[in-house]
Amino acid sequence: MDAKKIKIGMLFPLRKEHDQLNKLCQDFSIEIVNTPYIETNELRSDRGLNHGVNPGLHAEPEIDDASKVEWQNCDAIVSMDLPSHPQSLFPNLSWFQGVSAGYDHIDSSALAEMGVIQTNARGIASASISEFVFARLLQVLKDLRMIDQQQSEKIWKVKFGSEAYGKTIGIVGLGSIGREVAVRARAFGMTVLAVKKTPSTEGYDETVDQIFPVSELDLMIGMSDVVVMAAPANQETRDMFNRERFFRMKPGSIFCNIARGMHVVEDDLVQALNEDHLRAAILDVTRSEPLPVDSPMWTAKNMYLSPHCSVSFDSYEENAVALLVENAQLFIEGKSMRNVVPSY
Repeated sequence: MDAKKIKIGMLFPLRKEHDQLNKLCQDFSIEIVNTPYIETNELRSDRGLNHGVNPGLHAEPEIDDASKVEWQNCDAIVSMDLPSHPQSLFPNLSWFQGVSAGYDHIDSSALAEMGVIQTNARGIASASISEFVFARLLQVLKDLRMIDQQQSEKIWKVKFGSEAYGKTIGIVGLGSIGREVAVRARAFGMTVLAVKKTPSTEGYDETVDQIFPVSELDLMIGMSDVVVMAAPANQETRDMFNRERFFRMKPGSIFCNIARGMHVVEDDLVQALNEDHLRAAILDVTRSEPLPVDSPMWTAKNMYLSPHCSVSFDSYEENAVALLVENAQLFIEGKSMRNVVPSY
């Protein structure tokens, strides 16, 4: 970049001041303008199912005139969401820094047409999400829901759980989150399998015990006591887990999805649970968020639902700011940035 002042629009509302950002602006010719823009969960969910485009079912937030004026001169923006018609709102945009690992709700095609570099926040929440996976998994294995229910009803009845040790976990997607899940699974003495889109020619990865290509997904899930979906959202993974795939899983196995709701045909999952083929399902994401009140998912047997909250916010903002500062320096220096989203 040339020596002109770089203007960064902060659309993601920060909860506090960060010394790292202040120092960034002091050390480099950078101006950060706070112009908050956050879409509803419903709109974000709809965008995720439509390649980042708003299908029109939910209104976008009103954008005040002051923000529109600031955005006209932004070289970069930091945001969870991208408003429709970014070409007119951000005519000088060169870089979009997302604050989530997933970017299915972002209109990446529009950014690519504008020549904008898109980066995501892959890795900043992987540890906390993998902790959530094991918190839920242990809840299932140790029958903690039943034990807690007995306490609330003042029932003293022994209920023994089962071990994670010695079981096999199959991870679909060995990215940042998948690897963190693998590390914790190893600590519990589990055999770790994984499906990876581009496995090495040796078929070996030090993080896991065995790597499978995508073409052997069914083989892997048939060997697994626990299946964790941690792959990105794209056309290849849309509806990946349907009735056929659920019933190829081992009877009594556990399914966990902490990626995106679009991976799962939800009625098929409900059937697999209600017919006792699966022991349990752990879902932090659903196809539509919030989950409609009339969805059969709410009452499916042994369903463990959470409202897309596997991320822990005690360190999330700090990690996001650290990534922003690093990428801003690389952007100014014209160097390769971290977590660049490929354009197709």
